[in-house]
Amino acid sequence: MANVNSFTEVVNQLIDNVNISLEYAQKINESLTTQDDTVIMSIQQTNPVTGDASTVTYSIPSYHNVINKVNATSQTVDTFVKGKGVVLLNDGTYRQVLTIPVAKAPTKITNIYAPTKFKTRDNWFFESMMEPQLIVSFDLKNKIDDRSDRVTVKRVIFDNPNDEETQWFLDNVIGMNKSYYDTITYLNTQGKRFWEDDEVQELPLSTTPYTGSFIITDKRTVSGKEWYYLDTMNYGITSDYPVVKDHQLTLGDQLRYGNSIWVIDDIQISEKRVHVIPKVGLDNPTINASFDIYTTPFSTKMLDIPVGYNECNIIFLKGVNDDYNIIASEWSDSIEFYTNNLIISGGVDTLETYYHNFVSDFGLQLEGQAKEKFIPAYFGVVPDAPVFTADNFSVTQINTQVNAALDTTAVIQTQQQIESTKTIINSLKSTISQQKATLVGLTDPGERASLNTIINDNINTLSQRTIEYQSYVQSLATLAYENSAALIDPKYRIRGFFPIPNGKQSSPSSPVQEVVQFDLCYRYLRLDGTANPLNTYTYTDPSTGQVLTGVYSDWVIVPTPMKARTWDSTLERYIWATENIADGSAININQIDIPIQKGEMVELKIRSISEAGQPNNPIKSDWSPSVIIEFPANLTGSNQVANILTGASSEETTIKLEETLASTGMTTHINDSVPNPNSGTGTYFKHQAPFIAITHQSKTVGNTIVSENTTDLQTYINDMAKNTYVTTRNPYESNQSYTFTLEKIINELVRCTSANFNYINLSQSV
Repeated sequence: MANVNSFTEVVNQLIDNVNISLEYAQKINESLTTQDDTVIMSIQQTNPVTGDASTVTYSIPSYHNVINKVNATSQTVDTFVKGKGVVLLNDGTYRQVLTIPVAKAPTKITNIYAPTKFKTRDNWFFESMMEPQLIVSFDLKNKIDDRSDRVTVKRVIFDNPNDEETQWFLDNVIGMNKSYYDTITYLNTQGKRFWEDDEVQELPLSTTPYTGSFIITDKRTVSGKEWYYLDTMNYGITSDYPVVKDHQLTLGDQLRYGNSIWVIDDIQISEKRVHVIPKVGLDNPTINASFDIYTTPFSTKMLDIPVGYNECNIIFLKGVNDDYNIIASEWSDSIEFYTNNLIISGGVDTLETYYHNFVSDFGLQLEGQAKEKFIPAYFGVVPDAPVFTADNFSVTQINTQVNAALDTTAVIQTQQQIESTKTIINSLKSTISQQKATLVGLTDPGERASLNTIINDNINTLSQRTIEYQSYVQSLATLAYENSAALIDPKYRIRGFFPIPNGKQSSPSSPVQEVVQFDLCYRYLRLDGTANPLNTYTYTDPSTGQVLTGVYSDWVIVPTPMKARTWDSTLERYIWATENIADGSAININQIDIPIQKGEMVELKIRSISEAGQPNNPIKSDWSPSVIIEFPANLTGSNQVANILTGASSEETTIKLEETLASTGMTTHINDSVPNPNSGTGTYFKHQAPFIAITHQSKTVGNTIVSENTTDLQTYINDMAKNTYVTTRNPYESNQSYTFTLEKIINELVRCTSANFNYINLSQSV
């Protein structure tokens, strides 16, 4: 049994305490100079009760480690005090902390008066209406405060309505690198148009570029350093999908544990262990917890500015002091570019090509509507119906162009000559017929010869007149063939203008809602003014199977043209053009054109159409009172020239037939006729002797033909009378005979008949 409280025991304890003090003093001294995190102190101790000896190990933080901890604490506090600290929000994102030395409520806002004036601010927002949106990016890292999250952007948008203005911009503005004031002055001096757009652009939120967690599997002190053993040394890029952990931890990488940041100052890849020193925060990593890869937030300052198609841009930038919401006092130098020449990132297409192939530009439609100034139907006012009478309109022929190439007066005069010549021809035919009838009754050779001469003259005159008639008819027939359009029936229209009602306003200060179009509604009536019977039609409703009957309206609705819009350079928008009814080349909204023909009446009514609600839901007025328009009685409803030419064409057919008959001798054959007054039936002698051919043969005693000739019957008879002899005996003289020619006997018979003599003088013999 040990001696308790013996001198020996006390001496031994004193020696142990001295050794411990020396060991402690040595380790304390070592902790002040070592670069290790801790200093290990081992002390031999004896159990006073049992007397057993044991070794106890203590870990003493080194001065270097303590200083690092103090520095991290100091840096953490300093970061928050300077407003550079970050806090973790519930959604897992980090935000900067803005420190205020003394908390106090804002003072009361006073002396704010109601506004009496307003001003404008450019708001060129159309680029935000494109899908996908087109942007240009500028890296502002180290050009603005790291804590700034917005930038003021001024865009000067050059007006380039045509290729010439675009080329001027490329030649004179690109690369000039001028101040804002000098740029505006230069454009104004050159007389160029432009717009300005001011906008505060938020800098895009930076996503964490890397992602990865490292589970702490063990925690050991090796060679005086505290090492953390991890399950993996790899991490990946956030933007990859899926994430591939092909990046490896290295010296200088930052790790986050809770709300503390640690920096790797030593690493052993093969053993998956790291040594870290604290940077921000007071958390103490433990086994089975995990580190996360960490990058400083707000590290990128990429400014994305939306742009549009075919824009000539001059951009100026100003930084913003977010602590006091103060913008810089000066604009940056100009940044000039023409959007269509930009090349898409990672590709070869120009913005112009990409825009046409892939971009849906809804802003372009909104811009057009802004320039058009369309009024929605919701704010529309019902317009007045037009006021008009039937006297505003008249019926006119619209196809007079078919006779434009014709000399209408000459056609009519030729027709008159044809009718006059036809009258003469008919008169001559009647006269010749009467003269031939008279000729039959004449016995006096002189009178017959005289009348025959007159008849022949009349026949010659008839032939000449017939040739004239045929010439006139053929000239008109040729004209009809060459101008076949002239044979078209005339077309008539109801035409005229009616007054345009004045526009209306929804309020005294609102813009006037103009009447920009009309609906014409018309139907045809009978001559007594009553409507035509309406027809009914049936069909089967497929949803119910019910047979429905519909009455077909005889009204016809025709919209007039819409009023045109013109660009007003002063207002910089489109306005409604004024109708010019004096311009014969213009089609006006207040003119009508309705078909009509002889024997018809037209009932007409009109309603106004407002610009409000155009084009999908326009506001319309009630129908005007109807008016009735009749076909004028003084219009023929037919084409005189066409009738003449048509008649000439028909007459030419008859003439051609007569010419064909005449060429075969049929006309001469028919005309060679003489009335026979002694015939009770009124028959005619179809041919006269001078026009009947006969063949005469001379024969010998043996009936041998020695000669043959053809002559007319009258000549043959005359020759035969002269050359034929007749011998007669006088009954009173039995032995006396006389010889006479047949001609002598015939002439004597004619003489006796005409003179009522009862004897024939044959005293002279041949």
